[in-house]
Amino acid sequence: MNQDNLEDIKRNCCHEQKDDCLCRVLDCVCKKGVTGPTGPTGPTGPAGCCGEMGATGPQGVTGPTGATGPTGATGIQGPTGPTGATGASGATGPTGPAGEPATNLDSYAMVHDETNSTISHNQPILFQTTNISNKIAYNPATGDFTIPEEGIYIIHWWINVRHSDSELSTCEPRTLGVELHQFWPSDVLIAHSSTHNKLTCCDTGTISGNAIFAALPGASYRLINTSGIDISLVPNDLYSAAVSITRIV
Repeated sequence: MNQDNLEDIKRNCCHEQKDDCLCRVLDCVCKKGVTGPTGPTGPTGPAGCCGEMGATGPQGVTGPTGATGPTGATGIQGPTGPTGATGASGATGPTGPAGEPATNLDSYAMVHDETNSTISHNQPILFQTTNISNKIAYNPATGDFTIPEEGIYIIHWWINVRHSDSELSTCEPRTLGVELHQFWPSDVLIAHSSTHNKLTCCDTGTISGNAIFAALPGASYRLINTSGIDISLVPNDLYSAAVSITRIV
């Protein structure tokens, strides 16, 4: 029985005046006093027993595929496996045909002069001393270099000169020149060189030059004074002129 039930009984009893004594008791019981303060919370009771696990529910719908994540770092390289055994050598192939005989590029010569001799116009320069020679022959009496082998040759020369034409009383300044000619089997101009400046009778200068030329077998070559006047060789410390020829092909 709660407070609302007591109130209902009281109303019924007192309204009908069935039992005055009962009404007074009920009135006493139904009167409410002031609510007292809340008492302290009691200690928590022991945990109850776990209930049984329910049945697994049905699987839900698969969600959409997420975005692809970034590529991970490359892993370390695994160890190299052992090297396999070397296979057997194949059979030796047949020997190829013999090549062309080797060409020995050992044709050369170097000569020089130490005199102060005079060379007339259109006459060869005569170098008096042969320093070294192999296959290429030099004749100091004619100034001829004779080349026995066909090939490509390179030649270098330098000559210290002085204007020495005594017939020209005015001693007019002139450019002095020397040319390389094939002398035999026919006269062929190969190269020309000259002093850089015009020289008077008292002046000296150097004529230097070089050339690469194709030589015929047995042909001869000369350096010739083509200045138009006589020239004199002039020793410079020791040499007055020098020439070197070498086969290169």
